[in-house]
Amino acid sequence: VRRAYKTYDGQPFELTEGQEEIFDAIYSKIHKRVHISTYTQYGKSDVVSLAVLTRCSLYPEKWAIIAPNEKKAKIIIGYAIQHLFDNPVTYDRFQIGRDESLERIRRERSKSKLTFRIEKGLIGEMFILSAEAHRTAEVSKALMGFGAANVVEDEAALIPDPIHSTVMRMLGGYKENFLCKIGNPFERNHFLRSYRDPRYNKIAIDWRQGVKEGRITQEFIEEMRQEALFEILYDCKFPEQTAIDAKGYSHLLTDSDLDNSYINDIQLFGSQRLGCDVAGGGKNYSVIVIRGDNGAKVIYKEKNPDTMSFVGIILKLAQENHIPPPGIFIDIVGLGKGVYDRLDEQYGGLSNTQGRVNGINNGTKPENEEDFFNLKAQSYWRLGQWIKQGGKLKRHKSWEELLNIKYKVQSDRKIKMKPKEETLREGIM
Repeated sequence: VRRAYKTYDGQPFELTEGQEEIFDAIYSKIHKRVHISTYTQYGKSDVVSLAVLTRCSLYPEKWAIIAPNEKKAKIIIGYAIQHLFDNPVTYDRFQIGRDESLERIRRERSKSKLTFRIEKGLIGEMFILSAEAHRTAEVSKALMGFGAANVVEDEAALIPDPIHSTVMRMLGGYKENFLCKIGNPFERNHFLRSYRDPRYNKIAIDWRQGVKEGRITQEFIEEMRQEALFEILYDCKFPEQTAIDAKGYSHLLTDSDLDNSYINDIQLFGSQRLGCDVAGGGKNYSVIVIRGDNGAKVIYKEKNPDTMSFVGIILKLAQENHIPPPGIFIDIVGLGKGVYDRLDEQYGGLSNTQGRVNGINNGTKPENEEDFFNLKAQSYWRLGQWIKQGGKLKRHKSWEELLNIKYKVQSDRKIKMKPKEETLREGIM
């Protein structure tokens, strides 16, 4: 690898100990079944691309790279395109299409298939497929149509079981076949079953090995412990069996998390905010929560069908607690929009020098679009982390509803909360 491939800055590509183990597992194919879990950003995709590229350019084999979505699928082949120009063997054997140019391929790195001329009319080939759940039938048909005796499932835990089953059926058509699953242990599906299967050679590289290899620092790890999914992304641990429901959702908070947060009374300090949820009658309650830096408490909960009187209650509580308009947050979906408009008007709207009331629509984009599906996911996740890190809740029955909040990681690795409609169908109010 050192002699054949280069890094982005033109230096010899030096594999660390764990990366060398990954490369050898794929390139040598000594074990026909390989299970690899690594901490995030270890460089696994680049190493996988080198191993598959080397096989394809030297042997007349067909390799399929399957990932949970198109963006992920293009990462490995993008790395392969980058590296095929690193040495004369891969470069000279690479076959370009009739209407393609090497410069455009190098620049765009957007091909979905790479073909290499081996000898006597024999070719090596690698291609990518996206395994999105809503395209199960289409992907399954493509797999059986293209066919490949060698498969790498990238971010394998996010590839649905039905598509993985098709992969296994496809491999069954070849006497000699090879399967490598690699990724983070997001779900307890076929990726976990393979981990427990003695037929698979296992390679596990957590953050501790990354620190040992000098690829990551202990200081960075301590910083990341507060971030989303640390045990999955850095410890490489599967979620507990009891933590996941039939649709792949996990509880945001456990009973012990909530019990540990409870306090009989609390003196809030720091910046204080009001969170207001408007019900408008029926079985639901209008609720107001006040939160400081150290804790939160429910200060109003009533079945109040008069939304305009709710405006007066918010104004009164904000004044009593010395909270300016920018410290007031109102759910503006449905009935809340009228309350927000009236409250904003009461404070003077645009002419208010203190700032304006915050209208919240949980379906909108989050600040962190890379990690969260929408604002709801980001808000609930941050609340969960705040509670787990010591945020206190004045004891109130309403907090028990937090135990019904569930989340899962989608194929694009974004965190999504379980929709309210689904929880209602399950009989959870």
